[in-house]
Amino acid sequence: MSKILDELVSASPNRRGFLKSVGAATAALCATTLVGTSAAHAEEVSETDILNFALNLEYLEAEFYTYATTGKSITNFGIGIDGQANNDNPPTGGTTTGGSRVSFVNDEVFSREIAEEIAADERAHVVLIRAALGAKAVAKPNINLNALGIGFGNETDFLKVARVLEDIGVTAYSGAAGMLKTPEIITTAARLLAAEAEHVGSIRTQVARLKIPSSPVDGVDFVLPPTGRSNQYLSINLKNGLPAVRTAGQVLYLALGMKAGVKHGGFFPTGLNGSITTSSGPATESNLS
Repeated sequence: MSKILDELVSASPNRRGFLKSVGAATAALCATTLVGTSAAHAEEVSETDILNFALNLEYLEAEFYTYATTGKSITNFGIGIDGQANNDNPPTGGTTTGGSRVSFVNDEVFSREIAEEIAADERAHVVLIRAALGAKAVAKPNINLNALGIGFGNETDFLKVARVLEDIGVTAYSGAAGMLKTPEIITTAARLLAAEAEHVGSIRTQVARLKIPSSPVDGVDFVLPPTGRSNQYLSINLKNGLPAVRTAGQVLYLALGMKAGVKHGGFFPTGLNGSITTSSGPATESNLS
């Protein structure tokens, strides 16, 4: 890595060699970043593993928004949930508990309309990834939408949970990007990331406009006003203009009840389906660089 930096600083004429070195180093770094472990283990992670990890998270988001806006599961919209399963998650698709329809009362920030639009987007994401994976798609795991003890009692609680889920989605796709190799999959993943980014921007704007207090979930979580800094509305590092990147393990730290080294709990009481299933410690400020 020091050789790469030296070439950059000296503006080396060996541009081709420099770019090749950067590409190789970036790929290795992103591979390690995704799984949050050694580079040797990261090399074992396939695109199928990554897509199935994303599918688990899309199941969660789709169920959250669909229950919040309709009081029903995504299965009521004809969306398949069967597939390969781990441990106590049934291959026919797991059950979802803790969700209910939210009473949206504030029309000032279009909370109901935006939630309905996001719900439709997330259902479409599930269909898209399942179609891409075919027979290799994992089933929907058992999901507990009441993992944080809030989310459906009122509009404020809904927005608090939505903010966390959307921030997770953006950083999860960012962390996985460097592991993808197929051009079509890379393009689609970029579009999925863009959709999640639009979602999180909208949700964070609503949280700020309605002055909903919030707390940071880890070292890269930018808390909105009125709790956080008065000039920090978006989940973007003001120093470099980029959102944070969370490893899969750091994503699962949040999704599995903010515990390190576990395979189940939180939103996934019997764990995720697929090969990426274990939480690590929380994300730190280094993830913002």
